[in-house]
Amino acid sequence: MAVALVLMGVGGCATYERYRPTFWPFPERKLTTYRTPAMRVDAIHEFAQRSTGVDTPEQRKITDQLARQIQVEPDPLVRQAIVSSIAEFQTPMAEQVLEAGLSDENSSVRLTCCQALGRRAEPNSVPSLTSALRSDKSVDVRLAAADALGKIKSPEATKALEIALDDRDPALQYAGVQSLKAITGQDYGPDVQVWRQVVEGKNPPLPTPTIAERIRKMSPF
Repeated sequence: MAVALVLMGVGGCATYERYRPTFWPFPERKLTTYRTPAMRVDAIHEFAQRSTGVDTPEQRKITDQLARQIQVEPDPLVRQAIVSSIAEFQTPMAEQVLEAGLSDENSSVRLTCCQALGRRAEPNSVPSLTSALRSDKSVDVRLAAADALGKIKSPEATKALEIALDDRDPALQYAGVQSLKAITGQDYGPDVQVWRQVVEGKNPPLPTPTIAERIRKMSPF
């Protein structure tokens, strides 16, 4: 009996080692108990380290593999890990997965996609981020979309941020103002009405700094 248990243990380890390097570790349903979601998340994160930052056939092969997995992955934590990993790759598929992820049923996955698209700062992402800013049910996701748009210096991104300025939520208005500051390099203060003029292509006068603000700028501390 003891020998049988030892053989079972060795066999289990061998099976685990055999499939450990692969992305989807369960080629057969009976093997699913060998990998917990946490272990799968760790394995997926290792893929990010294989990114070279260059679009090559090998890099596309990896992102294609990740893209196939996220389509059938039921665990939102694993989907979030896939999004984080694929964001490190500069392939067309990586961009497509991140934009498609903005429609994921889990808000944490959608938020991660917004953050990743912001880091990439691709003008092609503006329509998808604009849609998230306008209609996502999660305020946190909308805030992340506004922040991401602020990292894309384009007229389309500037125009999209008008959605945040028009929102009733002060947090979204603030996020819109901060993103517009980042895009324009100008500081018109917190007045939303002034920033609406900026979005419309106007050049309102910059506010005169107060004495206290002048002193702060002069202070070495």
